[in-house]
Amino acid sequence: MIKSVLASIPTYSMSCFKLSTGLCKRIQSALTRFWWDTKPGKRKMCWLAWGKLTRPKNQGGLGFQEIQSFNNSLLAKLSWRILTKPDCLLSRILKGKYCRDTDFLNVPITSSTSHGWRGILIGRDLLKTNLGKVIGDGKDTSLWNDPWLSLEHPTRPTGPPNLHDKDLRVSAIIREQTGEWNQEEIQKILPHQSHLIRPIRPSKKGAPDAYIWLPTKTGVYSVKTGYYAAMLQQEE
Repeated sequence: MIKSVLASIPTYSMSCFKLSTGLCKRIQSALTRFWWDTKPGKRKMCWLAWGKLTRPKNQGGLGFQEIQSFNNSLLAKLSWRILTKPDCLLSRILKGKYCRDTDFLNVPITSSTSHGWRGILIGRDLLKTNLGKVIGDGKDTSLWNDPWLSLEHPTRPTGPPNLHDKDLRVSAIIREQTGEWNQEEIQKILPHQSHLIRPIRPSKKGAPDAYIWLPTKTGVYSVKTGYYAAMLQQEE
């Protein structure tokens, strides 16, 4: 009942807004009391800390959801939609208002940030911990700033870059005629990363680059994997 009913009640609100720490603690307290107390008004001792109960079953816990991490993982789903579907109505409205001069992935959270937009940016920050880029034609991927070197971990080329190539795109090291890597340019710009670049296969048909969520096989963000990423982030 805790997993299927009590923990599900605030899900809609958590998918839209970042709940305050105090409210998360009140929800956690309600779940804790339901688990340990035998009847209303009669409080019993909690024999295990909430942190242990939220561990996965294969780690000795009961798999209860940690409220703040679950909240962040739901918000990250909204951020994923904005990031991967820039032409949808939600993306166009929010990015038109808040991202006029800065890319969505780099918009800072300030003291004047609205509550709703702050929640989306918190979800975005969770996405960035395991965000990768699949190379198509290389035109939409920064050579130095985007995580495109690995499909397992967010990996960027090590710098610092030279002044004349700091703004290069990955397309600068791809032969336009064949869609294959330009080995001469790689040896000139990224000689120490050539062993990571060689296994990557750019699109020979000119497909655009795309963001992927690295913990899933499909590359599409899921709340389940986002929750585990949020839990790891909280432990760190």
